[in-house]
Amino acid sequence: MKHSSFLKALIVLGFLVPSFALAGSEHNMAGWAWSSGTGWVSFNSTNEPSATADYGVNMNGDGTLTGYAWSSGIGWIKFGGLSGFPSGNGTQAVNAQVNGNNVKGWAKAIAADGNGWDGWISLSGAGYGVKFSNGAFSGYAWGSAVIGWVQFDVSAQNPGVCTGNCGVILSGGATFDIQSNGASLNGNNTVPYGTVPTFTWSISNLPSVNCALSKTSSGGTAFNTISGITSSGSSTGSPLISGPYTFSFDCTNPTISSQESFTVASQPAGFSIGSTEGIRIQFLGVPTAVSEQDSVFVTATGGFSNPVTVSVTGFPAPVASTTFSYSLGGGSFSSNPAPVVLTSPYNVGTSFKVRVVQQANAPQITEPFTVTLTGTASGASSAQKTIVVTPVTFNPLYQEH
Repeated sequence: MKHSSFLKALIVLGFLVPSFALAGSEHNMAGWAWSSGTGWVSFNSTNEPSATADYGVNMNGDGTLTGYAWSSGIGWIKFGGLSGFPSGNGTQAVNAQVNGNNVKGWAKAIAADGNGWDGWISLSGAGYGVKFSNGAFSGYAWGSAVIGWVQFDVSAQNPGVCTGNCGVILSGGATFDIQSNGASLNGNNTVPYGTVPTFTWSISNLPSVNCALSKTSSGGTAFNTISGITSSGSSTGSPLISGPYTFSFDCTNPTISSQESFTVASQPAGFSIGSTEGIRIQFLGVPTAVSEQDSVFVTATGGFSNPVTVSVTGFPAPVASTTFSYSLGGGSFSSNPAPVVLTSPYNVGTSFKVRVVQQANAPQITEPFTVTLTGTASGASSAQKTIVVTPVTFNPLYQEH
């Protein structure tokens, strides 16, 4: 039967407020449901700026729902800690809980006890049920004659209560963003070739969530799935080559999934300079030494084929009583050698040597030093290569036989 006006008065006076009250912000469910019999049902006191009691419903790590929702028509609706469940077609005799994408079990309007109606609310049964997916609840529960159908995914029906989508949601959540140099790549159609992505995820108020970040598209730069994510964090990936990319962030307990997609542009035309990994210059007890020969080569990218001019542009710091000179492309040693032009297909490198001349009795250099080569070309950015030169002293040992 319908609840009495006397019962309404008890609720308004607050006589049926639970004996404990946790802060609404400590519960991870929020939003409103709509009862066809009693109107709006609030799942968190943060919904109501004028609320005089802190309350809320919490989705726990094991999927159980505990706490209290509030209806101005029937008072407190309790989740968890119930027993003596009624039976019904397709119902489950358990406390309210999320199982995958389904919500099952019972909640109860506690003001019903002793007032001529049972107060039970079934969250699923034959032909109806509440669902949970991507942090939001949807569908209908059934509360018999007084409460009627309870809709969990509602749009605004009363601007004085809420606006926009007012349905019941998980206020805690899991989100992720893809950034490069501090700017988000989310929503971009195309990003530059070689972009280095940083994946950042945020997890709040989800005590037992388990998430994984994966690349679900084929091709492009390889990506190893990051699994076992349970808290906020980030990871930096490898430079991205051209192609379409989709990254997916998927969580269980609760089930939350989101994706971000973009395309990496084709590799731009350009070139780089390479060489062997450093050379040695060997002193044999005399003040003049010539380094090993290095081979300097050009690698083209993106169909680049213009001539590349290679010059010596970076020198070691001055050393007293010591001079440095260079041989580029097999030419004579000079402190300012003429540039060398390399042409496509760049399959032949150019030689490079260093010569050091020191005055007699001058302290011999012993620390490695660097020389920088710079390549310039029309239609591409310049490129540099730093070569490390390591001095080695060799003093032959003479023995009389």
